[in-house]
Amino acid sequence: MPKHGPTPEEVSEPPSKRAKSDSAPSASQGATLESATSVQIPSLHANTKWTLATIQRMRPPLPDILDPALKKAALTHPGKANNDPVASYERLEWIGDAYLELIASSFIYQTFPTLPAGKSAQRREMLIRNTTLGEFSVYYGLDKMADIPEEFNMEGRVGGTNASQKVRIKILGDLFEAYVGGVILSDPANGIQRASDWLKALWGPLMAEYIREEEKKARKPEQKQSASGQTLDPKTVLEATIGARGVKIEYKDLPSKNLKDRGTKLPLFAIGCFMTGWGETNLQLGHGSALSKKEAGQKAAQMALDNKKLLKKFADKKAEMKAAREAQLQQAGVTFPLKDQPSAQETTGGVL
Repeated sequence: MPKHGPTPEEVSEPPSKRAKSDSAPSASQGATLESATSVQIPSLHANTKWTLATIQRMRPPLPDILDPALKKAALTHPGKANNDPVASYERLEWIGDAYLELIASSFIYQTFPTLPAGKSAQRREMLIRNTTLGEFSVYYGLDKMADIPEEFNMEGRVGGTNASQKVRIKILGDLFEAYVGGVILSDPANGIQRASDWLKALWGPLMAEYIREEEKKARKPEQKQSASGQTLDPKTVLEATIGARGVKIEYKDLPSKNLKDRGTKLPLFAIGCFMTGWGETNLQLGHGSALSKKEAGQKAAQMALDNKKLLKKFADKKAEMKAAREAQLQQAGVTFPLKDQPSAQETTGGVL
C-alpha cells in the first residue's frame, strides 16, 4: 500500500495540466472527476461499536461507485492507463488506504474501550492487510471487473510472464482500497456512511472472537477492588483467596505447540498456574495463552478463579486454618485480629 503520491487537491487539476496520454480521460471525464473528489473527513463517533448481535452471517452487497469516471479509474491498473495517476486507481488506492485505516481504527476504538494501543494496532492490521483486502476483492469479483495486465491475473499471461503470488495479493489489495476510495469520493453526502456500514458488516466476522471476549468480560460480576479503590487483577485475587503461609502459587511456561493468534498470526505464550500446599503438590489450577507472558499468566489465574468448586475447597481449608489459629491465640490471651492476607515474606508465588 503506497504511502506517497500527489496531494488530494491535485486530483481535480484540469486535464490540460496532466500528462498527455492516449488513455487520459476526456475533458468531460476530467470535469466529472473534478466534481467528485472533495475529500471527506469522517466523524469517529458516527461509527457505533460492533456487537455479536449485529454481526451478519452473509457478507453485505458491494456498494456502487456512483460516478462512472471514478469507477472506471478505480478498476484500472496504472499499467493500463500509461501510468496516468488520475486515469488509474493509483490515487484512489492512496486515499482509500487512509480511509480504511481510519474507519477500522474508529470501530476498534469504540468496541474495545480499554484495549491498549499496541493490541488495537494488531487488530486493525488484521482488517486492512493485503491478504484480507485481496480476499474481499476476489469475493466481490473486482479482479474480474478490473482492467489489469494479464501477468497479474490469476491465470497469468498466456505464453508470457507471470507475477508472483505476493505481487498478485498486493494488486488485489490495491484494487479494494481504490474501490473504497471511489465509493466515498463519488458520494459527498453519504459516501463515508455507506462505506463505513459496508465495512462494519464485512469486517465483523473477523472480530467475532474478540467481540465475544469483550462482551463476556462486561457480563462478569464486578471485579474486586483494593482498599484504595484500584481493581485487583486475577493473580492478586487468587493469592488473597487461597494463599497462606506455606502455600506456593507459581506461574510456569507450558509447551506452546507453535500456537498462533487466530487473527494476528503472531506466536502465543502459554502459561500454567500451579499450587503447592493444602495437601497438594504442583497442582495445575489453570492455564492461559496470550501474546505476552504477563497476560497469559493472568488468564491462567482467571481460569483458576472460575473453577468455583476447586476454589471453594481450598478457601474452606484456609478459613479452617485461620479459625484454628484464632482459637489458639484466644486461649493464649491474644485478642488482636489476624490478617487475612499473608505478608510479602510469607508468599513465594512467582510473578511474571
